[in-house]
Amino acid sequence: MAQTTIARPQTFSPAYNPLKFIIDSTNKNLAGFRYIFDVYEAGTANKIAEYKVLPTFGTGYGEEDLSKLLQSKVSWDLNTELTSSYGAPNSYFNFDVNIGEEYVTEVAYTSSLTNASGSVQINVANSFAPGDQVIITQADGGVANPQLEGLHTVVSATGSVFVVNVNWSTITDATINGSVSYADKRKTIVRDITELNGNSVFNGAFRWLDWTVYDKNDYKLNGVTKQWLTNQPTANFHCTLGQDLYLNLQNPKGFDRIIFDNSNGSSFYKAPSSMDDILQVPCGPNNYGILVGAGDLIDNDTEWYDVYFGSGATLPLQDSVKYRIYIDRRVLISEYHVLFLDRLGSWSSFAFQLKSYERGEISRDMYNRDVTGYVNASDQWTYKTEEFGFNTFNLNLIKRIDLNTNWMTQEMATYFEELVTSPQTFLKIVNYVTTEDGVPLIDEDGCPIHIPESTAYQPCIVENNAYEMLNQRNKNLMRHSISVRLANQDNING
Repeated sequence: MAQTTIARPQTFSPAYNPLKFIIDSTNKNLAGFRYIFDVYEAGTANKIAEYKVLPTFGTGYGEEDLSKLLQSKVSWDLNTELTSSYGAPNSYFNFDVNIGEEYVTEVAYTSSLTNASGSVQINVANSFAPGDQVIITQADGGVANPQLEGLHTVVSATGSVFVVNVNWSTITDATINGSVSYADKRKTIVRDITELNGNSVFNGAFRWLDWTVYDKNDYKLNGVTKQWLTNQPTANFHCTLGQDLYLNLQNPKGFDRIIFDNSNGSSFYKAPSSMDDILQVPCGPNNYGILVGAGDLIDNDTEWYDVYFGSGATLPLQDSVKYRIYIDRRVLISEYHVLFLDRLGSWSSFAFQLKSYERGEISRDMYNRDVTGYVNASDQWTYKTEEFGFNTFNLNLIKRIDLNTNWMTQEMATYFEELVTSPQTFLKIVNYVTTEDGVPLIDEDGCPIHIPESTAYQPCIVENNAYEMLNQRNKNLMRHSISVRLANQDNING
């Protein structure tokens, strides 16, 4: 037997795109043939799935798409309390695929039949035992030896010959070839003929057109054109001072640095230490953390900063594209941030700086309870006016917030689609310092002063079911509005 690998996914692939393994076998025409795909956690004997696959019509290939299985093995990583780089073990999964096959056990004989004390002896290597029920098929269909064709019982057997309950006297031509199989169609199973090891998937999904040109080498960080695991724009992306970003990259695991260069000509870095295959890097204006370098990454006159990967302990080489982040210092009317999981597994965010509107929706169940009342001193039945008739229970408070962005660039407007379609979103709620009476602070010109007092991330659901793809050819000024619903309900007493 022999197998040939026809196709396999790239060894580093997004889990939410097709992951099809295709194999060919020289045994594909045998009776009852199936390919066996055994999937293991990489480097272990921990089998996570087994598939038995019929040969496809026409080619006879064994084809199995493992994307649905492997999607269940990846999720996402996020730690909003950390500003240092950390591993993202939930964002990827390493696995091995071993391919074997099974087919109906069948023994073909070409040697002439012989007489064994009046019974028919078949001379061929076999695994039969006395008492086994077997089916014998002859090359001529049983014309010469009709009594030998069909179902019989093995009388005796060794490793090289076996005898069946057919009288030798019925044999008219001992040279007819044939084959023998178990009557119960039991199968021969051979595993691990082909071993395809060193596979990895990450929590990503490429668009229909982009998948056809996907190349894993674009994400191996060893050159200035190599990319992080994000679709965040590399240019014309604006963030307020309060925004957080958590971007993933494939971890080279060397003497590496995450480098930050700003518009003032200063350079800073942080050195990751995780040995996970994927690294998550906090790098937003609010959460870049403590950096090695002189001064501050963001000063009052800083317009932008770049973040990129560099290799080497000293004088590191630029080994990825630069992600430029412009500082958005426009006046805030309100400030909400929505952190979202993008299509390649990173967490980016958009700021909503214009007017916001918060709405509450209350649901309640009711029943009409009998008013019990009482008998007064005059032997008359009456009731107290505060007694309930209709009663409420199971109260739920659902909060919705309508948010509006400021004017944005074309790159941001395009990327905004990933926020609207993201399966995981968090609303960052910022509480600002106020006066003792709860009045917002204002400066001498009457403008509001936004000094954060506390922040919190709360899971939310983006409720927009439709959106407009904005384009500068049609609109010079572009902004988006969304409605989010808090994912957790507030408890009501009573």
